[in-house]
Amino acid sequence: MSNEAVISAQRVTKRFGTQVVFEDVSLDVHKKEVVAIIGPSGAGKSTFIRCVNQLHPFNGGTLEVLGHTLTGGGPPPSREVLQDIRTRVGMVFQTFNLFPHLSVVNNIILAPREVKKIPRPRAVEQAMELLAMVGLEHKAEMFPRRLSGGEQQRVAICRALAMDPEIMLFDEPTSMLDPELVGEVLAAIRRLARQGMTMLLVTHEMQFAKEVADTVVIMADHHIVEQGRAAEVLDAPATERAQVFLRRILKPAEVDEVGEVAPARLRGRL
Repeated sequence: MSNEAVISAQRVTKRFGTQVVFEDVSLDVHKKEVVAIIGPSGAGKSTFIRCVNQLHPFNGGTLEVLGHTLTGGGPPPSREVLQDIRTRVGMVFQTFNLFPHLSVVNNIILAPREVKKIPRPRAVEQAMELLAMVGLEHKAEMFPRRLSGGEQQRVAICRALAMDPEIMLFDEPTSMLDPELVGEVLAAIRRLARQGMTMLLVTHEMQFAKEVADTVVIMADHHIVEQGRAAEVLDAPATERAQVFLRRILKPAEVDEVGEVAPARLRGRL
């Protein structure tokens, strides 16, 4: 991690109509830093990272992304600014969003060829290198319907990486997967962390966040309630709201609002 902030949010607020999604969110993400955002459902975690690459506009505050200053409630950024941000900031969603009519390799090379005008042979070579990184080079000519959920999500990661981004955003990348498929996706993200990729990650996986993140941010009640070094926040949260949240998800047997014990596969996850 360096001292260079590549994402800097200052008092960012997002509303849908009169509904506040989050407000006064301030957060810096530094080059080569991994920041994990955790918190209860409805806290605005996913919406916040969508504001980073302008999939959602925001209503107040400022966001600096790779040298571009975005102002909440102001005029929308130019097409050139949006293209630069979205070219340099990759994103992986909860759902895989692969094109069903394209093979794996053609899913991966589509954006590099169309946006960056990379010749097909070089784009295919790069795609195969990325697939090898996640152990899927033998699936290159298959179509998404023939892949497991975990395989599709790893292809989605390759597709984002094919644009050679400087930052990767992950929006709960394992939430749609069966438990036995989670590990293979987390392994791909873990490999990126070791390689020094700057990442902003919304996740349900507490142990994974503790393992790979430099910084953990807890969002609740439409605000950031705590942020700091991963081990410190997860092992010894300072604020009462963070303590309540972590106590509810990390205790040995979780009990839901009607008094029923949550399934074992959900323990340690949101």
